[in-house]
Amino acid sequence: MSAVESSRLPVATPREVRRAVLELLVREKRTVALVCVLHLAAAAAGAALPVMLGRVVDGIGDGWDTARVDAVCLALFGCVAAQMTLVRLGRRLGHRFGDRSSARIREQALERVLRLPMRTVERAGTGDLSTRTTGDVDTVAGLLRSTGPEVVAAVIEVLVVVAAAFFVDPLLALLLAVVLPPLLLAARAYVRRARPAFLAERAALSDLTEALTASATGARTVAAHRLEERRAAVGHRLAEERYVRQRRIIGLESWFLPTLDLAYTLPVSAILCAGGLAALGGGASAGAVVACAMLAYRLSGPLDRIMYALTEFQEAAAALARVEGVGAVEPEARTARTAGSDVALRRVTFGYGAAPDILHGLDLRVRPGERLAVVGPSGAGKSTVAWLIAGIERPRGGTVSIGGVPSADVAPEDLRRTVVLVTQEHHVFAASLRDNLALARDDADDEALLDVLRRVGATWFEDLPDGLDTVLGEGHHPLALAQTQQLALARVLLADPDVVILDEATVGLDTRSAGAAEAALATALAGRTLITITHRLQAAQAADRIAVVEKGRVTELGSHTELVASRGTYAALWETWSGGRVRRRQE
Repeated sequence: MSAVESSRLPVATPREVRRAVLELLVREKRTVALVCVLHLAAAAAGAALPVMLGRVVDGIGDGWDTARVDAVCLALFGCVAAQMTLVRLGRRLGHRFGDRSSARIREQALERVLRLPMRTVERAGTGDLSTRTTGDVDTVAGLLRSTGPEVVAAVIEVLVVVAAAFFVDPLLALLLAVVLPPLLLAARAYVRRARPAFLAERAALSDLTEALTASATGARTVAAHRLEERRAAVGHRLAEERYVRQRRIIGLESWFLPTLDLAYTLPVSAILCAGGLAALGGGASAGAVVACAMLAYRLSGPLDRIMYALTEFQEAAAALARVEGVGAVEPEARTARTAGSDVALRRVTFGYGAAPDILHGLDLRVRPGERLAVVGPSGAGKSTVAWLIAGIERPRGGTVSIGGVPSADVAPEDLRRTVVLVTQEHHVFAASLRDNLALARDDADDEALLDVLRRVGATWFEDLPDGLDTVLGEGHHPLALAQTQQLALARVLLADPDVVILDEATVGLDTRSAGAAEAALATALAGRTLITITHRLQAAQAADRIAVVEKGRVTELGSHTELVASRGTYAALWETWSGGRVRRRQE
């Protein structure tokens, strides 16, 4: 099993999907019942047309006068009008049911995502999670709004048409059963093969989205390490995988759909041939043959809608299985409360999944109110330390505690008030600047919002067309990477936690802006613990202490002056960094 497959969120079983659908129907049982009644009446009005037309054919042969024929024809027009009205009402009510149910699924999906453990979210990746909460939810919503109600109407129409045929002539009606064997065989084979095919296609889309998102958000890293060809190869491989999955689905449809066209001609042909012979022999009336043939022809419309909708049903079932799978993740039992803000890591070992350990007996203590910088080469485990302190991950061995309590056991509400982790990835919601800031503290007034923006150097807000009411995000007012990071830092100031962890949070800012933002945070959070994971040694120089992490261990710990004097790893890094700055100034 690949790493992607092992970290992917679970998928609900067919039984769980059926239960979820049943819960939606039960919640809207009155609406569902009324929709069925309206479509039943519409189908009855529609089936009355061929039945009454058959009576007209027989009536003309029996010597009906013009007045009687005209009266029946007028009734036919009434049936047409009634059918159109009832169908319109049924569809309108069905769409309302679909809209309410779709909204309920979206809300439920969001609630479940917000309850997911952070380690589950991180390991699943943005691709799998985002496709479940966007594309998959949209697919289910489309089925509930339109295809689902239309199929319900089609099923009712089929039942009414068959019942009407038995009312006209039971023997001729039996010939309608000719259509059933090929349809049932084709539908059974299609459904059996389609579920795994659609699940695989949705999963392939998740993997492709994850890879493209990672390449886009990490474009600077990709360019810095010259990984363009490697990332392009990954994207092409995953795109090819999805292409193969889609071709399998198209292959299934290519033999299934033509089978339907052949099946629909069988009952009409059987009724015309057998009924014609019976009418010539006196075993059936001409009107009954006409009525049953027209009813058999009417079956093609609703059966078409049902059979063609099987593809959408399979796709929606696969999507709903993925959406419901989010709820299958058990929430963590985290009820501990912190009793302070001192951070301690003792003999910590940690690795991701089945991979080897990244941290090897790491020891580190951060005193309350201290400013600590964590530096070291890429891959040394610096960001892992941040995740452990923030309670996102749990160590394999040793302890990681905040206020004497294991960070991974602290209740989420208490943890959010105690620790804030700010990484390179920041999200801007499609909402006003005020709402984006108020996420950190919903009782903050405008003066407080403007103050934190100024303190992190985000003076760009003064040029926004509507100030704090300017809508940000995709499709609205876009923010540059540096502006997005300043927005994230402003949220930190509003949240005012006991411990702030900056994991390369200012990497998108220039040196001067980054220094100003970090200095503003340090001043604003005086008395709070500030842990900075950074490659910028300027930020390390301003810290109270510096921890050098190498190969999963803290190899050096002390102030900037002490570490430079020790002539160790940090001193070498400082010499290289400061020498480069001097050369840039000279140039």
